[in-house]
Amino acid sequence: GSEMCIRDRMLMVAVGIGTGVGTNALLARTLGQGNSKKAAKVAGNSLFLGVIIYVACFLFGIFGVKAYISSQTVDTEVLEMGVGYLRICCVISFGIIFFSLFEKLLQATGRSLYSTIGQVVGAVVNIILDPIFIFGLNMGVRGGALATVLSQALSCIWVLTFLMGKKTQLRLRPNQFGLQKAIILPCVGLGTSTFIMQSSEGIISVCFNSSLLKYGGDIAVGAMTILTSVMMFAMLPLQGLGQGAQPIISYNYGARNPERVKKAFWLLLKVSMAYATLLWLFIMIFPRGFAGLFTTLSLIHI
Repeated sequence: GSEMCIRDRMLMVAVGIGTGVGTNALLARTLGQGNSKKAAKVAGNSLFLGVIIYVACFLFGIFGVKAYISSQTVDTEVLEMGVGYLRICCVISFGIIFFSLFEKLLQATGRSLYSTIGQVVGAVVNIILDPIFIFGLNMGVRGGALATVLSQALSCIWVLTFLMGKKTQLRLRPNQFGLQKAIILPCVGLGTSTFIMQSSEGIISVCFNSSLLKYGGDIAVGAMTILTSVMMFAMLPLQGLGQGAQPIISYNYGARNPERVKKAFWLLLKVSMAYATLLWLFIMIFPRGFAGLFTTLSLIHI
């Protein structure tokens, strides 16, 4: 039940990341052109779009969660847990959405360290709050959801405080918010591919689990969950490398420095290929070792 809820929550993250990636690319390109005023408008437009996304998630959390969870399970206990978890995540999703946006703004200005600190702070707070809410306050899965959204809200506040401070190249002010067609359309266009990639993983996972549950039972679903988790060893580092290279490439593209764009691209490609090849080799040689990280049961025969 919790695995299903976490996967569904990732659809919200996909929306935030997709918007953030589009903003990141356009913002870094604008900074490379030396246009600080337009850069501030790009940031303001993306945050206003984030407000719209949050309102949509809030309404879905109030009115649509039960129907959505009901389409994936008939188990009343799982349904109750799923609705409780996902409803909290949707209604208090501003931390998830805006942190995804804010960290991309920091990356575009070359301040990835502050974004990393925000992620670490959120993870540590989540680890601390989980046992307190779940066991100490006896809130169960709802406690896990509340701990998650509160930790992400804290990360969001940390990054926002820096963005509105004096130490950043990009200073956010209320008068920069709003939607401008010339800015928001390129942001959406640049982030659409990332959104499709992130969200399609969740949708495909829903389809897989529904089919596996019907034809293979709980053991097949468990095996698929392990395979998906192992796949994260490949996907997350590669996505991190790509997101780290994106502001560098975009900035130099905006600064009309094609040689540096080419060097950054080829370095990214070489490092990514080397990592993917080594990970593939280790998984092929030690498949049981990777599967054993997530279970002691013989769910699949490798």
